[in-house]
Amino acid sequence: MESLQLDTGVGAQVQAEIRREDIPALPRLARLRDAVLDAEYGLCTQKAELLTAAMHDHAPMPALTRYLAPLHFAALREALARNLSSGEPATRRQLQASKLLQTLWLRLDERAASEATIVSFARGLAHVLDHAELRIYPDELLVGNPTRHRVGAALHPDYGALLLLPELDSLRTRPVNPLAVSDAQLHVLREDIFPFWFTRSIMSRAPLLADDLELQNKLTEGRRFVLTQFAGISHVTLDFPAVLEHGFEGLREQVRAARAATPARARERRDFYDAAEITIDAVLRFSARWSRYCAAEAARHERLGSREASERAAELRALSQILARVPAKPARTFHEALQSVVTTWVAIHQESFQHGVSFGRVDQYLWPYYARDRAEGRIDPARAVELLGCLLAKASEQLPLFNQLATDFFSGLSSASGLTIGGSDREGAEASNELSALLLIAYDRVRLRQPNVHMRVRPDTPAALRTLACEILAQGGGQPSLFNDQAVIAAIEALGVSEADARDFAVVGCVEWGVPYKSFPAAGAAFISLPAVLLEVLADEQLRAHPRPTMDLLWSRFCARLAETVTEAVRGNDAIEAAHMRFRPTPLLSVVVGGCIESGKDVTAGGAVYDSTGMQGVGLADVADSLAAIEAIVVEGGQLGLGELMTAVDLDFVGHEALRRTLLEKLPKYGQGRGRPERWAKRVAERYCELVRAHQNPRGGPYAPGFWSMTTHVGFGARLGALPSGRQAGRPLANGASPVNGVDDRGPTASLLSAAELAGPHVANGLAVNESLDPQLARGPEGAALIDALDRGYFAAGGMHVQYNVVDIDELLDAKRCPERHRGLVVRISGYSAYFNDLTPAMKDEIITRTLHGRPACQLVSLEEPDPTRTIPSVGVSVDTITQEELRA
Repeated sequence: MESLQLDTGVGAQVQAEIRREDIPALPRLARLRDAVLDAEYGLCTQKAELLTAAMHDHAPMPALTRYLAPLHFAALREALARNLSSGEPATRRQLQASKLLQTLWLRLDERAASEATIVSFARGLAHVLDHAELRIYPDELLVGNPTRHRVGAALHPDYGALLLLPELDSLRTRPVNPLAVSDAQLHVLREDIFPFWFTRSIMSRAPLLADDLELQNKLTEGRRFVLTQFAGISHVTLDFPAVLEHGFEGLREQVRAARAATPARARERRDFYDAAEITIDAVLRFSARWSRYCAAEAARHERLGSREASERAAELRALSQILARVPAKPARTFHEALQSVVTTWVAIHQESFQHGVSFGRVDQYLWPYYARDRAEGRIDPARAVELLGCLLAKASEQLPLFNQLATDFFSGLSSASGLTIGGSDREGAEASNELSALLLIAYDRVRLRQPNVHMRVRPDTPAALRTLACEILAQGGGQPSLFNDQAVIAAIEALGVSEADARDFAVVGCVEWGVPYKSFPAAGAAFISLPAVLLEVLADEQLRAHPRPTMDLLWSRFCARLAETVTEAVRGNDAIEAAHMRFRPTPLLSVVVGGCIESGKDVTAGGAVYDSTGMQGVGLADVADSLAAIEAIVVEGGQLGLGELMTAVDLDFVGHEALRRTLLEKLPKYGQGRGRPERWAKRVAERYCELVRAHQNPRGGPYAPGFWSMTTHVGFGARLGALPSGRQAGRPLANGASPVNGVDDRGPTASLLSAAELAGPHVANGLAVNESLDPQLARGPEGAALIDALDRGYFAAGGMHVQYNVVDIDELLDAKRCPERHRGLVVRISGYSAYFNDLTPAMKDEIITRTLHGRPACQLVSLEEPDPTRTIPSVGVSVDTITQEELRA
């Protein structure tokens, strides 16, 4: 087994401060950016077609199922259409009949099975990789197409794609995110793919394992909670360091050695190793096919005879040689390492849903290859930026496939592949290097919607790197997002992770921090609407009629109902995760997640070293503002009774406009730093985290609480009535851990310090804090200093994460009116960035609302200088300061 050991200290002497202006113009990256932005979005049914064909051979449908299931499928299609178009839930009788039939189909499948499920799926993936179309696009220096389209959305019938069935005819014409799709594709979906998988998908089989008969309805209700993993789990950082060090041939040797040490009676473990080897061999054939294809394309270009064609032929020949080696064998050069990463990433997406499959700490594991190439004269920073830009462009070539309901909750088409730079090493030392800066510059050159670029920040992060990050942030796009190293490490350790592994954390997807390479965090499993829980409590007539309700009484009722809701969501998600474990293992993913080969278990069965499941609380600020309002005007002030207040709320404040103005304008709100709402937010957050952490997932890991929303705050808000805070029915909730839009009128320092109140080790699965800054304030050297000062003060106060939207309100308004003029406008959502044009109308309005309200003064906190009242200058804006004594108070 070949294994390449590189000296991580090699080339340390080449480290230097890299500035944006040090890198010359790179026309290749500009052309790649334009090509991606110009690409039509397409529906890719390649995996669905190939996997279905393979499973017809390796796990055929029993004869009785083939005869009877079409009747069930027709009834299911009608029920789905009614449910998704009009919100009509299935009746209990329909659910009971469907569960009975699905149980029958399952038993028939199990009786007919000739091999283990994991082996069948391994053979299915091998068929996909053996027959997937290969496409090379102009200017690429890294090859591998995740779909048949330049920008495509793959359909996964084995997970939750069945929800698209009622909307197939509208995919080409839907107003938000239309997809190119042929009549032939639609025909095969209706006549072959969906009829085969509707008895076998996670969407179909998870309800069989649920105690709650209503789970099927709750999956499409979207009022109190949303469970996502019927669409796939993903949300994982692959063990790219192991692939680079050992190659897939080396990983195969590990699998063979583990199988040889496994007794014959341990059938499940041996099945796992058989499946793992099948998928490894498939990846080796896949990369060999790519090598031959690159060579053939090189020969074709050579025959064209032009200088440009000859230059491209040389690039393709080099790629052919690289792919002849990696990812089969250990990488030796920076280019080989990057191509190995891309091939692995593309292969995984033929097995797993495209959401949150992340790159990890790229500046750390790529550093030895870059440093050696740099020291030996094979590469310079400009070439490195060009290669890294190709990686970033590749990550933007795929989309998640959502139906209309999912689009309401997850607008913006983010596949949420995370990429992390900076921070600490495993010994606790500052770990940033030249690649950290080059990755930021590469992002600056391509500026596409993904991957999500995350930067870990310490007090001793080099000033030049911080300045570079702030300069790039000031140009818009919301990247990089920033994480407080010390605070996040403490939160990860609180999950039972070793100190060294916690120091090595990477961000999975949006803002979900965790251990890379050897964990299966399932970080995006569930989202709970906290305000919906509060409204359920406040709907109680006896509570409303109480003559002197106390906050203790209201708090106890809220906590009890919150506990019930968390438990209900956990039980539903447990059924989904158990279905993955039993019915949809992912053997290739397991090969590249540490611990699985050693344990002989699939990741879905708990094979990783660390396991957890993420459950997000949404609308935290809305609950805090509502509790603070009740406390102020009902319990303490006595201006009106709880029943009177809730009557106005029930009426959406129609006829009670003066009361609503009082609630909105006279009472303190979370984000203003005025005390009461922040105390309630902290109390709610801590109790929510305590309730979530009390549960364990089917893989034996903890449930991990977080506060980030993607766009569920818009989806939940659209389905929610008015609140005691003064919020009207249907309006978006607060996003992530941020204040309600428009109330944070005391400057970003006040809102950031409010968010810092929520932080702590109890926040195990990330939180998202969004700040909007005016471009005139944020740009230029003074703007970079301003952003850096905000970060330093916020992180000194214990804050964990922040991301900035620096965008002009006039540009947003024009983009809504004339989208064709703003195809590349990228905005920050909640943990990820998206093209403004890809958002739903409601989400566009939410982004505009975030940006619209003014901040006449910007309070800053800085730890850089001993002067506790240091003033940061701004452009045409009065800038106040806050002292460290005030901060501690």
